[in-house]
Parts: sequence; C-alpha cells; structure tokens
Amino acid sequence: MLFIFLSCVFILVMYLESLSKGMPVKRWMLLGGVLGPVAWCLFNMHYRRAFVRHVGHQSCGWRP
Repeated sequence: MLFIFLSCVFILVMYLESLSKGMPVKRWMLLGGVLGPVAWCLFNMHYRRAFVRHVGHQSCGWRP
C-alpha cells in the first residue's frame, strides 16, 4: 500500500519537474511511478548532463 502511495506522489513530482525543466513528460512520469525516488535522482543527473552538453564544459551557465 505504501509503494502505491509513493508511486502516485512521485508521478506527480516527476510531472511537475519535467514540465518546469522542459524534459519529456511521459517518460519521466512512467519512471517516477516505477522507480519512485530513484527516478528523481536520475532525472537531475540527466538534466545536468543535457545542460552541460548544451552549454559546454568551460562556460558558465546561469540557471535562475
């Protein structure tokens, strides 16, 4: 029962995070439901890698 509740919560969390950061929504919602809090860690790591790939390693990026 706790796993189902956490899955629902993390589906909502991943939906809001992926909308705010411009990432694919369906993929991260599915991962949030299946993996729970691990998906949020993976999401942040994936977002950081995509950001660095976009701006480069030696540049300074401002994220408000």
